[in-house]
Amino acid sequence: MKKIFTLIFCVLALLCGSCKKFLDQKPYSLIAPENFFKSANDAELAITGVYDVMNAPSIQGYGNQALWGRGMHYLTNLGVDDLTQDVRYTTAIPDLMPFYDYTYTADNPNLWYAYFSLYAGINRANFVIERVPTIDMNATRRAQIVGEAQYMRGMFYCYLAWLWGGVPVTTSTNPEITTPRLPVQQVLQQAEADFKAAYNVLPARSTIIGRVNKYTAAGFLAKLYLYEASCKQNNVSQSLNFALNSFDWVNASEAYTQALNWAKDVYDNSGYKLIRPFNYLFLAATEAAARDENMMIVQAGTGGSQEIILFSYLAGPRGSYRTNSGTYGWLRPHRETYLRYNANDGRISTMSGYLNTTTNFTTINGFKYYTPEPISTSTIGTLCVNKWREDDPNAKLARGIDTFSGETDFAILRFADIILMYAEAKFQTGDEAGARALLREIRLRACGDDVAKTTTVTTAYFKTDFMTELLDERGRELLAEGWRRFDLIRTGRIRTVLNGLSTANMFPGHDINLIKANFQDYKIWYPIPSRDIATNTNLVQNPGY
Repeated sequence: MKKIFTLIFCVLALLCGSCKKFLDQKPYSLIAPENFFKSANDAELAITGVYDVMNAPSIQGYGNQALWGRGMHYLTNLGVDDLTQDVRYTTAIPDLMPFYDYTYTADNPNLWYAYFSLYAGINRANFVIERVPTIDMNATRRAQIVGEAQYMRGMFYCYLAWLWGGVPVTTSTNPEITTPRLPVQQVLQQAEADFKAAYNVLPARSTIIGRVNKYTAAGFLAKLYLYEASCKQNNVSQSLNFALNSFDWVNASEAYTQALNWAKDVYDNSGYKLIRPFNYLFLAATEAAARDENMMIVQAGTGGSQEIILFSYLAGPRGSYRTNSGTYGWLRPHRETYLRYNANDGRISTMSGYLNTTTNFTTINGFKYYTPEPISTSTIGTLCVNKWREDDPNAKLARGIDTFSGETDFAILRFADIILMYAEAKFQTGDEAGARALLREIRLRACGDDVAKTTTVTTAYFKTDFMTELLDERGRELLAEGWRRFDLIRTGRIRTVLNGLSTANMFPGHDINLIKANFQDYKIWYPIPSRDIATNTNLVQNPGY
């Protein structure tokens, strides 16, 4: 892979970006795009460059792991009851704090880095979609490469729409700098078209590890339709009277039916499954097994794209990345997050105390994982996320992985999410009994396939309002995986959930009242970055900023 990346250094720069690592490499030659897309190898290198955007250290020198290497975790997990910040350790990071307390502005660099990087990915995908069809190569593989690029473009547009609403849309390799924002309807319709095109040409599984397939596209179609339907059903953004971000155009009943059909397709036909045990989804030692459930991953480390995830900056047990592969402890679960779990639910182990030991460990498939402290109800301020784990730092160094970084695959889409979406779509189309049966599948795995414990947990979690129960279940299953903020926004519950947060501080300086006071309805959308507003005079800002 290192040789591949060296060869395509300059091509990727021309495709709107290259990683910091590329900038440290000496290129062998300068290759213009018109001279590059000539062979099957060129096509493979170009599509690799599209995937690389997801956890590139920087693109054209901008950003610091702007997307799933770090930044996307902040944009999608903070500011709700999923994760908060331990402000004792983040005051030196002023660009991160605003996502916790709703004080972000259009000048926040993390917002611009993410916005810029998503468009860099779209531009790279546009080059593949436009140029690869002209290459003389195996026709089936050529169509698949274009389909992969269409999927990636659709996913990038989805995230732009979910984070900002209506944005400029371009499918050209020569976009106009003055392109205006289009309504969220047209952004999501572009994503829908891309996913369907990808579904029609991609195989059920790729022979290349980490690549998307037709069922990844089907899963994101289910997610897209659920988003549209629930936004319409719950009058999301309506009070803002801002046409670009309106969902008045959605037929909610039709969209729920579409979500049901696409989720059913994945559930019935994809061959993905819930792996056992639950924690094996989040370890480098078991990532091969996890791919039976993980439908869309961001690869990291020596087995991936030679990129990493800034694990020490993310949600993990507070410890020392140099000695026991702990994190800085910046992203921490709310008290409400912890209390959402019943004691019989094995997923409660996704939280722990601090990681202090360098002697107490568990070995899994030859990987040594140090054991965090148990949760103490008398010291709940030490509560940490214990989901993703990295093994012994010295072993990582021996494999060429820096101690501050992570090599565990991060799943953007899991089969468990499909089951939960299928349950939601069943409920919204009149089958509550079928929806509840699907929740039981998730809980059975969570309880180690113990039927008695599953019954106990199901009783404990029961809510007369099924959607409340479903969102709680999504919160337990998908903790810190980037969906809680979107779920609360699309179902119109974000203000209610924030108002219900306990004012008892978990950490010194942690002020829940500040979050409640700062949140306003317009903050379900992030501001369009001021750099883009200044560059493109046809852009209009989201209301309130």
